This record gives sequence, structure tokens and C-alpha cells, in this order.
Amino acid sequence: MTRRERWRAGTVLATLAIASGCAPDPPVAIVGLSVNACDPGLEAGSGAIVAPGIVLTSAHVVAGAESIAVRQPGTGVVVDGTIVGFDPINDLAYVAVDDLIGQELQMATQQAVSGDTGTAYVVRDGMVVALPITIARPINIRTEDIYIDAMTNRPGYELVADIEPGDSGGVVLIDGEVIGIIWARSNLSANRAYAIDAIAAAAAIDQQLSSGEIDTDANGVLIDLTRCY
Repeated sequence: MTRRERWRAGTVLATLAIASGCAPDPPVAIVGLSVNACDPGLEAGSGAIVAPGIVLTSAHVVAGAESIAVRQPGTGVVVDGTIVGFDPINDLAYVAVDDLIGQELQMATQQAVSGDTGTAYVVRDGMVVALPITIARPINIRTEDIYIDAMTNRPGYELVADIEPGDSGGVVLIDGEVIGIIWARSNLSANRAYAIDAIAAAAAIDQQLSSGEIDTDANGVLIDLTRCY
């Protein structure tokens, strides 16, 4: 079955779920992050377990972290996190954790297309919130790196989604698989947001996780995990 066919089938199933008053349970892999780092001193964000003991989130959420607390809503579990992958250009990071409960989410093997629908999961006020999303279009996000040092092009998606400040790092799922990480909401259009393509943009952090070394970014600039902005 193609992604388009799965999308059509998923639309029918979603309609049936709404009609019956049901809603999908949030994956237990969704986590919230509290980071003691840059001014004003505490950064909050979301993430998701995508491999045993590995959380995928936004790099700007954990930049300059002195400590990272990873919370699993609904379980009472709070553990320390350690950065093991960090890409300031594509704004993605891996955080290693111990003792979190639940099956990790699967990464998608193909990218989304315009019209695909799915769900973004974020943690707000200690609770997992499910947000319906539609892929408006795949895009190249022309923006600055997280330190505002240089311009870059990030593979990503324009979303139709109700994203709020503090939702950075939230995971975007289509057909139950990870296709993106929430990056920002639009300042110009209501109900518009942007996500980093978690398939196309993860090469650097995947290599760092595999090698166990975080050294330089794609531009050859030394990565300093203690740097804020």
C-alpha cells in the first residue's frame, strides 16, 4: 500500500474515530525536557524516544545545558539526560537517558508529501497533548543556525498545525512513524508551523551517536555544548 493509499485509509479511520468519540492514546515514548542552561535559566521542550535510551529533540532546546531533566508524563519518572548528538545547523539533538518506560517510536523510511495527515505530540504543563497536523508542503527552510552565526538550508515541512511557544522538539508522526521534529510556528500566518525533516536532516547526529564523538558541524566549526547563543 502506498503512503497516499495509507493516508486515505487513515482519513477514513480517523473519521470513524471522531464519530465514535474516540481519540488515540499518546505514545508512551513522548517526553518533556526541562533544561537548566541559557538565560532566563530554564528551557522547556518536548522529545520522543526513538531508540533504546535515546531521545530525539531540538538542538536549541538543549543548547548550553548544565543539566537536563527528562520527564515521562503519566509515569512519574524523571531521569537525567546527556547530549550524545548535537547539530546546530539542522537544529536536531539526541539525548541519552536511562530507566524510561515504553516502546520507542519508529523512524519513517520515506518522506512525507503534501496532503499527508498525522499527529504532533508535545508536552504542555506536564501533560502530553496531541495536535492534528497536515503537511502543507515539503520545503527547504532558509534560516540561521541556532547561534545566528550563519545562514543555512534545512530540509523540512510547512505544517497546518496549532503550535505554541514551548512546543519545540515535539515529534510529528504520520502512520505512527516519525517524520519530523517541530521547529517553530509562523509569525505571519495563524495555524502554520514548521518541522525539521527528521529523515533528511539527521545524518550528523546519527554519525555522532555511532562514533560516540561530537566534534565539528557540517561547516567544520567546533561544536561547543556549553555555548548558549
